[in-house]
Amino acid sequence: MRKTSLLVLAIVILSLVFLNGKFSVWATIFRIIDAEGNTIRVTTETQMKKAEEEADYTLSPIQSGIVPPISKDISQVKGIVFEDHNANGVQDIGEMGLADILVSNGLTVTVTDETGSYILPREGDFIFITIPSNYISTTSWYKNLLEDNLRFGLRFAPDKDSKHFTFVQITDTHIDDLEEHSIFFEKALGEINKINPAFVIITGDLVFAGESATISQAKEWYDIYSDSIKNLDVPVFNMVGNHDIVGICYKKDMSNEPGYNKEMYQDYFGPTYYSFDWGSYHCIVLDPNEFFDGNQFYRIPDYQVEWLRKDLSYKQGEPLLVFFHEPTVSWENRADVLNLLNQHTTKLFSGHWHMDILIDSQGIPEQVTGALCGEWWRGDCSDGKPCGYRIVQVEGNNIFSFYKEIGADRQINIIAPGPLVDGITEVTAQIYTQYGPLEEVRYQIDQGNIIPMKIRKEKLWNTANAMWDSTQAKAGYHTLMVQAKDKEGVFFKQMKMKVYKDEILSLGEIIPHFQAYQGHLIKVKGEIKTSLLEELYISERNTFINGALIVKDETGSGVILIGEYNTQCLADLDRDKIITAKV
Repeated sequence: MRKTSLLVLAIVILSLVFLNGKFSVWATIFRIIDAEGNTIRVTTETQMKKAEEEADYTLSPIQSGIVPPISKDISQVKGIVFEDHNANGVQDIGEMGLADILVSNGLTVTVTDETGSYILPREGDFIFITIPSNYISTTSWYKNLLEDNLRFGLRFAPDKDSKHFTFVQITDTHIDDLEEHSIFFEKALGEINKINPAFVIITGDLVFAGESATISQAKEWYDIYSDSIKNLDVPVFNMVGNHDIVGICYKKDMSNEPGYNKEMYQDYFGPTYYSFDWGSYHCIVLDPNEFFDGNQFYRIPDYQVEWLRKDLSYKQGEPLLVFFHEPTVSWENRADVLNLLNQHTTKLFSGHWHMDILIDSQGIPEQVTGALCGEWWRGDCSDGKPCGYRIVQVEGNNIFSFYKEIGADRQINIIAPGPLVDGITEVTAQIYTQYGPLEEVRYQIDQGNIIPMKIRKEKLWNTANAMWDSTQAKAGYHTLMVQAKDKEGVFFKQMKMKVYKDEILSLGEIIPHFQAYQGHLIKVKGEIKTSLLEELYISERNTFINGALIVKDETGSGVILIGEYNTQCLADLDRDKIITAKV
């Protein structure tokens, strides 16, 4: 009898091959209205803030999916965007307004006129601008709607308007009050300062577990995080993650306390969705964190989709860099949003999964980046990747990236081949060293010949390429070693791979050869024997689940972990019986 191996496939991305189902969630949208009938802001929350209740405002529901109506007598906000030559944040005599700057209240978008002036309905929580590619902000880029001074200063920065720039993506920092975690975070920020990117973008889950924390505990974490990022020498862009939403899962109701829900994030960092320009790219930050019947789920709400549509209407033909926390495969209305983004050349960046993987989202490349905190400060990420961050190099229409391990002064990332090899295949490696220049890179299969690789020098790392004819090797497992040499000597990286003509792997092979498959997408085929599933929430049309499926073939069985998954797809899974999972 063949041994039955129990394999655990950590999977949150089943929809890559067989998940094409869709669920819908309809959350009521409310207007907060003052005594004169003016809209103060728009929200999906079912309760007003304490200050709004004290002001005798009214909570008025409106139909989901429709932009809040603007009455004839609604108040408006007016302001100006000016060129701040001396960068003092004040519009001095002789400093003129800037035309054609995008300004938004989060619901609609307008542009400044020839005097730099704008008018918007008094709706939403903030007024914010899209910082142009050839300017930097000398004031905050956002203002609270209730502020008296709604002027924005910009200083001309022609060097920023370049087709070539580098930025760093950090995600899932999960900062708490443990000193060793703050020290590690600050070590990473120190490394990034040495890289000197154009900007740093941090894609959510800034703090540890705000949803289950008290207001005071979450504020302590936000303070530590906020103080730490002040040490960065370049602009920083933040966004909200599911663990940054405060108090919603705490054992006591804190909904009337200041800082509840997204309010604390907004107090520290402003709007949860916005845009800015850098080089030739229009950059967009989205917020998929929504609620239904007291539960958290992921969907770009209709009013945010409408904002996105209007924002993009001013940027037709421009390439996009789009950032958010939760990967698009867990969004209820991902198709609607991706259809909008597909009208541009787009690259997506996300986090949330604590693993590092490039996926295809309806034809758009989506880079899910590994967590800075690894697996919640307990070690490496779930796919074996070390704690790290992503360096992204933009070269005109081409975008390259390198996942950098924190603290590594030399590092090799083997990009190709994957764990299953057939025919003539490319060998590709990225090499980072602080002891450059790189002198040579070579590869070796098992104990065979050492083959030189062609080196392409990048700005912060090198890429080496060569070809290997795997038909000259026996079927089965082999070891690939990539060896690099800098002025300090030789360093190397190894990986296991299998010469194999089929693209579907038997379940029984994975545990004995776990080192070969960890961190890779693998196709397996089998019969679903048991479902161990629990409801996350039930929408009007579907059920959203977490849990596991036990799958079996002739050689063994495996447990497939399912996260944020739509039950409509289970029938398709049972019919197809081919699963793509990350080990």
